[in-house]
This record gives sequence, structure tokens and C-alpha cells, in this order.
Amino acid sequence: MLLILLLGLIGLLECEIIPRFDMRDKDGIIFDPIVPRAGESMTAKCTVVQLTPGNRKSVSWRLQRQNDGKIFYLATNNDVFQFKNPIQRLWAYHELNSQDWFLHFNPLDRDDIGNLTCYLADTGEEEVSLTRYLDVHSEPIILESSTKDVEVDIGESFNLDCKAQGYPRPNISWIRADSKPLQGGIAKFNGQTLMLRNISMYDRGVYKCIATNLIGSGSEWTLKVSVRFPPFVKCQESVGQAPNFEVDAYMECYAHGYPAPRLSWYKEVDPNNPTALIPLTEKTFKYKFEATIPEPDVCTDCILARITVINVISGDYGTYVLRATSEQATSKMSEGRVRLYQTPECQQSITNPDNKGCRSPPKLN
Repeated sequence: MLLILLLGLIGLLECEIIPRFDMRDKDGIIFDPIVPRAGESMTAKCTVVQLTPGNRKSVSWRLQRQNDGKIFYLATNNDVFQFKNPIQRLWAYHELNSQDWFLHFNPLDRDDIGNLTCYLADTGEEEVSLTRYLDVHSEPIILESSTKDVEVDIGESFNLDCKAQGYPRPNISWIRADSKPLQGGIAKFNGQTLMLRNISMYDRGVYKCIATNLIGSGSEWTLKVSVRFPPFVKCQESVGQAPNFEVDAYMECYAHGYPAPRLSWYKEVDPNNPTALIPLTEKTFKYKFEATIPEPDVCTDCILARITVINVISGDYGTYVLRATSEQATSKMSEGRVRLYQTPECQQSITNPDNKGCRSPPKLN
């Protein structure tokens, strides 16, 4: 079945039969199929009536795309000017003395949506033409101009924009990839623009934009929202180990911050003066430092920092300090403390895997 759209133009010629486009079927441009889809073929037909045997006319085609507004002069009679490289996908047909002109797309592109016009090419200044809107039905795609990964400060506001193409017009929705609720406690937001207001650390994470229409669904866009915040440190309270058993003890802290802070370890030298600290280094072979990124379900934008005290002796007891300093502003700094205390028995559970285990100290003669 063919669908026809109405639009008519008639030019005036003195005392002559005026050629015009056939509008008996409402519009003059006939599409086959009626509802063309991207990737499929389609033929458009224009018919000119009131042509006398000696009054030959040329018909041209042009397309004004909706997405970018560009105008393409496609063909005149049998000559095609566009969409020939790298592979031809457009053909024009007209038989001599025929009233019908054909334009064949194979395949249609999703960008072909727009105003398709056939017009008499040799009528002088006044154009005789017909235009029909070419609806190219296509699955939605999300455009690269959508919001990409962003970094914001705590307390700022920001809009996440998702731009999609497709016909019928896509429905756009936002969710969080980790299934946590969006701001306001909702699971999903319907709309092109997701507004984040007074951003907090809770708002950081991966957001997902989904575009769907009647033709299909599955076009997704993900982006990461990173929230800049000053560092803070959380440490375990204390760790116990016996001295002189040739075993180690390790202590752990979580350093939070974005961007990732710079970490350094210290040891208190005076219990009565928490600011009296000495920096620790691995060069003495007494300490081993490790820093790893935990799984996301443990924490986000954090570092698991571990210090291992090798072959614990009585002089190792005391308070150890992890200092986290912002790479952007050295004035933004946080400290966490963990105490290593003496136990009467060797604690095998916290020894380093490289140790031989809890061994009794050598007996004195």
C-alpha cells in the first residue's frame, strides 16, 4: 500500500498548458514502502501531468536533512549526484516520454530523514515542486555530544545531558549502574537532562543513559561522575604482637579522597606530643609499605594502605600514623592512627606469609 502527502505548486505560463505534479493521490510523492526503515530500500515516485508531446521536462530531486539542515541535490532525471562513494546507494530512473520519475535508495541511512523534494528543473525563476517529509524509522543511537566523564566539587550542581537520534523520537531515561537510587531517592529518571544539585560524595559513581523507541532499544551511554573531596583516613584501632619471635605485624588504614591523596607513614616519638613524628622509610628494611585499590563494594575513591613491621621487637611498639595529603592543595591533609602493642603470645594470624611462623625466642644460658 502506498501513502501520499499533499503539497502543490503551479507555475503560470501565458496561454500554455502548465505542467504540474500529480496531486490526485493527496501529495504527488509516493513512498514504497510507506514506512521506510534505515537499512532497507525505498523508492520515491513523482508524477508530472499536463505534459504535451513536445513539452519535455526534467525533474530533479533534493533532500534537506533534519539532523544537520544540509541540503543535498540528489539527481536529475537518470543522473545521480550524491551518495555514490564509497558504495553507491542511490539511483534515479526516468523513461523518455514517461510522466513518472523515480528515486531509489538502497539502503536508506538514518540521516536521510528530512524534506525530500522533486521539482521541475527548467521552469525559470518560479519553482514548481512537491515536498514530502521522509520519515526514516530507525533504532535510537546516543550521540557523542552527550555528557562524558565529569569531575565536580562537593556542593556544586551539574547537568548530565543525553542526546539521542532515532525515529520515532526516542524516550530517554537515567539510572545508576550500581542500582543505587538517584538524587531524590528515585530509581529512574525519565528525560534527556538529569540535574544533580548540591552534589555530595554519595552522588559519585557511574550513571547510565538508555534510549528506546518502538523500533528497538539497547542504545546505552555510560559516564562516570567523580566528586573531588579532601582526604580523610580511617584506621583500625590497634594490633598486638609478641616481641622477639621473628614474626611481623601489619596495620591497615583506608585513605579516602579524590583525586587520590599522597600517602606517607610516621611513628610517634612522644606519646604526650602527637605532633612529634618521625617519617618511616622502606630503606631501613624494617618496614614494608603497600597500597591497593579495594573492590568497589568495599569503598569508592579510597586506598587500602598497609604498613608491615618486620621482625617485631620491643622498640617497635607505639602509635603509627598514616598521613594523606591532597595532590591539589597541600593544606588539605588528614591523619589516621593505629597502635601496635605487646602481647604475651605470638599472634600467628597477623604474621607475614613470608615468615616461618611463631617460633620461640632463643633460650639464654
